[in-house]
Amino acid sequence: MSVGVTQAFSQGTASERRVPRYRLTVPLDLTVLRSGIPDHLPGRTVEIGEGGMGVVAASQLLVGEAVRVEFLVPHMKLPVRATAVVRYQRELYFGLQFLRLPVEQQSLIRYWTRCEGDMQLAAQAGASLREAVAKPNPSPDLENSENSKPRFHIRRTVAFAVSITVVAAALGWWRWRQGWMELEAQVPAKETVVAQPQLKVPAQAMERGIIHEVMPEYPESAQQAGVQGTVVLDIVVGGEGTVTQVKFVSGPEALSQAAMDAVRWWRYEPYFINGQPATVETTVAVGFRLAK
Repeated sequence: MSVGVTQAFSQGTASERRVPRYRLTVPLDLTVLRSGIPDHLPGRTVEIGEGGMGVVAASQLLVGEAVRVEFLVPHMKLPVRATAVVRYQRELYFGLQFLRLPVEQQSLIRYWTRCEGDMQLAAQAGASLREAVAKPNPSPDLENSENSKPRFHIRRTVAFAVSITVVAAALGWWRWRQGWMELEAQVPAKETVVAQPQLKVPAQAMERGIIHEVMPEYPESAQQAGVQGTVVLDIVVGGEGTVTQVKFVSGPEALSQAAMDAVRWWRYEPYFINGQPATVETTVAVGFRLAK
């Protein structure tokens, strides 16, 4: 079985929660595979960093569930397309951790987050400077002191109310981020028990049973280096038709991860042995060709 891929841009993922995140609200497309069927969900981002992002989705996501995301950060022409895992969930707010993020995608997000951080520092410095300049000097005029007391009392009351509101909002945000960070930093202790294949099926026979196929994304670094060829993978397909294991066999190593990331999302019709759905092993050939 062979899949041809023309010239495109690579996206992917991987990083731990050890770097800051910045507030960002942009439209977001999420894709979740459930029962072998891709489910597309609209949403929006809340914050983003090199290691992951906070999002609001139109439907529930499960902790530990893998999703594909696509979004466009401000001032960037190329969208970020990545695979992520749900690490935190509260109502319709979700914390996602990127998986196997390629270098070019890391650089794209790193550039934006650093620019955003510099802009926030500059805004804070400017606000402090404006506040210092606008702050009036106390007047020594004793005649106006009595008239200024009511106005001073009103300003003090308003300032106190605003301060309480800001502190309450900051505390709520901090508690949400703290819970997210604690859950996201945990490494899953449970490992999925994968059934051993009962039979090795020829690639041609399994190819007829494909019901959902994801085209791999051509890594930009491989394109620039002129790398092309065919990646051969050994895969295990479970009784429900999901790809449970993927192993690199041969082909250009620069293209292997892109091929594996795509094939993991493929779905097959169940393969039956003696009338029962079985776990089987087969091979997949994924072809990469540069556009001429």
